[in-house]
Amino acid sequence: MKRPRSPFLLCAITMLTILADHGLAIGAEKVHVGYSAISAVTVPLWAAQEKGLFKKYGLDTELIYLAGGSRVVLGMEANSIQVGLFNAGAAVEARLAGGNTLMTGSVYDVYYFQIFGKPTIQSPKDLKGKIIAASRAGAASEYGIRDALAHYGLKESDYKMVYVGGTDARVQALQQGLVDASIISPPNGLIAQKLGSKEILNLMQMKLPFGYMGIGVNESWMRQNRDAMRNFFKGYLEGLALCRRDQEYAMRVVGKFSRIDDREILLESYRTSIPHIPEKPYVKKEIIEAALKLSKRENARTADAEKFYDNGIVKELEASGFIASLFGKK
Repeated sequence: MKRPRSPFLLCAITMLTILADHGLAIGAEKVHVGYSAISAVTVPLWAAQEKGLFKKYGLDTELIYLAGGSRVVLGMEANSIQVGLFNAGAAVEARLAGGNTLMTGSVYDVYYFQIFGKPTIQSPKDLKGKIIAASRAGAASEYGIRDALAHYGLKESDYKMVYVGGTDARVQALQQGLVDASIISPPNGLIAQKLGSKEILNLMQMKLPFGYMGIGVNESWMRQNRDAMRNFFKGYLEGLALCRRDQEYAMRVVGKFSRIDDREILLESYRTSIPHIPEKPYVKKEIIEAALKLSKRENARTADAEKFYDNGIVKELEASGFIASLFGKK
């Protein structure tokens, strides 16, 4: 004869059923995820967190905003952050210095920036002798200024860079007249324009190869937690697929995290970001090579680009059919 189940056991079974029905993983693995910019290219990450997609794949993720890729990398090297979205240049610099950061995915492979300045500045060459706001040393904004202005014959000694923090701070520095120009990510360029600033240079249109935003990991952590990293990619890619299907939802998420409610600006955010984020986020060798070329470290000249990235997990997800299940076969 079977013994009757205790009320405690029945309660436990009920709770387990509820958690399973809501896609919540029992004993979900804690993963700290850093991201370096409040910009629309980060929206698949935000959407995955908001919709519980990381939980769906067994992860308990905490998102941490740190302005500038170099700060995210510092957190990863200390293992206080395991996974990050940040520029490839910061990962390359860390690895050249003997660090443990490895690029494992691509989010946006050109600079996601515009340079806005005072209305009196007519062309990029007029930035000679001027003060230009970036976020932090080693951040994508610094690389963007250096790389773009070099195409117009300007050397670093021809202008002065000051580090003021995130995109909001760079818009404010320009508005307050503290700098002559600022490098700004969409949609904040439209904000700067509405405040009276002038677009001097559109780096997105220049299409200079640069890993503005990629997915990096602490390599030692990934060796021991490969399943967790694979599940992170699953949540992120499902977040991207959601944003592709539902533009209005994606715009709401951008608005929430950037504290913007102007529909024109949110539409510009979506237009310049989501359609250009790769469904198969392979790290391209030329992106790493571009970062090595920008580096001032001596060992960058002889470094093997293939030592700085690993596309293994993306290959697994494509081979398994997971990516096609989200976006269709292409």
